[in-house]
Amino acid sequence: MKEKKQYCGLDLLKFVMALLVAARHMIQVFYPAESRWRLVIGSWLSNLAVPIFFIIAGFLLFRKIPDSRRCKDADAGYSCSGNKAGGWSVVWRYAWRIVKLYLIWCVIYWPIDIYNWYHGTATIAETVKAYIHSFFVSSTIAQLWYLPALALACLIVWTGYRVGLKIWMLLILTGALFVFGCICDNWYFTQQAPMKIQEFVWWYAPKFVTMRNGLFYGSFYLALGLWFSRKTWRMPLLLALAGSLVSLALMYKEVSTCFNTNMVFSAAPAAFFLTELFMRAEGGYSRFFVTLRKMSEWVYFSHFYFFYFFSWTVKWNPLPLTEKNIALCVLVPMILFAWIVSVLSGRERFSWLGKLI
Repeated sequence: MKEKKQYCGLDLLKFVMALLVAARHMIQVFYPAESRWRLVIGSWLSNLAVPIFFIIAGFLLFRKIPDSRRCKDADAGYSCSGNKAGGWSVVWRYAWRIVKLYLIWCVIYWPIDIYNWYHGTATIAETVKAYIHSFFVSSTIAQLWYLPALALACLIVWTGYRVGLKIWMLLILTGALFVFGCICDNWYFTQQAPMKIQEFVWWYAPKFVTMRNGLFYGSFYLALGLWFSRKTWRMPLLLALAGSLVSLALMYKEVSTCFNTNMVFSAAPAAFFLTELFMRAEGGYSRFFVTLRKMSEWVYFSHFYFFYFFSWTVKWNPLPLTEKNIALCVLVPMILFAWIVSVLSGRERFSWLGKLI
């Protein structure tokens, strides 16, 4: 039996990206407006995270589904039997698992939601109405929007692929949606767009809040993940490295000029080259990288709780409230927690923890 391949580089990349997301939100909440980290992490590096998450998720999902065009090759080791139905079964199960995760974490964050309502000025009716609206069109807590976006993007991409669209067609169609989303999501571009687009944004924004969803954002990166799952060649190491560096430089130029905080054009090539670069590191089973993979999920989902814990305990904190100390007090307990629950979830008694990520 062939040993299951483990993409150690992708596990490492995901963990770093999860830390960047946590750092981004920490900076937005606690750092002063003039802090340079708002640009370096808040607008630049952290905007790589979700595109990379989408690409990796698409790659790992779609590689489980045999490519019917390879089934004719006996050496490929694929079976065509029930491929279409089997593919849908895999995608539907995955999408439903993601939706369940979204529901679970919304419930986990109810104490925070109740706390915010208690200390706010909105009535119960106003709070419930706002919560329901956020639940369906964005998310109830900042980072959770990724989950419904991922589920929707999976269904969009696989539907397009199964009805006969080639991957390059999917990339063009979803790429057009991504470009449109970037234009509409950033006022720097919107104000230079034709009036019809501006009118669309004025109509769209109050109803759907953001373009960062499975249609305008996730679908393109999931299509890239599908492409990664089907390609049989590797980019030369130096080309992947050079592409990563150039794309990161372009990305910095874009966010510092256009003040992008969410959807960034040049994040697409940067995420592409970085995924290609880190995908080269693979091997057999490693407990360390399995733990790292779990930690990335725990960091991503749980980090807002550590912002509140820091705020609630700040009056007893003996450290001066510098940017470095804030990062230390928030990120270190968060990483320690992620490591503990990741290790515990590998034990039979605490295996239920694995259902939360």
